[in-house]
Amino acid sequence: MLFLQQKIEENAEYIADELDKGNNTDFLTYPPNGGLTEKESLSLEKLKSDPNLKSALRKILADNSAGVLFELLNVIDGTADPDEKLGKWTEISFVDKTEDLAENADMLHDELYSKYWDWRKIRPNKDWKLDTHDG
Repeated sequence: MLFLQQKIEENAEYIADELDKGNNTDFLTYPPNGGLTEKESLSLEKLKSDPNLKSALRKILADNSAGVLFELLNVIDGTADPDEKLGKWTEISFVDKTEDLAENADMLHDELYSKYWDWRKIRPNKDWKLDTHDG
């Protein structure tokens, strides 16, 4: 759990710092082909002159990351279930990794980014999107 706390803070700090420096947003990895529109990028220029805005952004990013992790941990703990409309839920458990398991195991991190496109097709809010793809 301390590792997760560390990563929440480090990622929020990294993103806020990159934007504060005026760097391009090529470091954004989610969703695939994400990124910002020109107007969004121009709006982020305000971070350079406002340390309070940068601080607020860090807190918002950290809160979002923690919220997603909290929901994931609830599912893992069995205290919450994913929305059944998104597909059949088979539950999960963590086990010690053996050599047999290592060879046949699906890697969860490999699925994260590719599943965005499936989510984009079924998501309820069609008024906005995270990616820059027009199709």
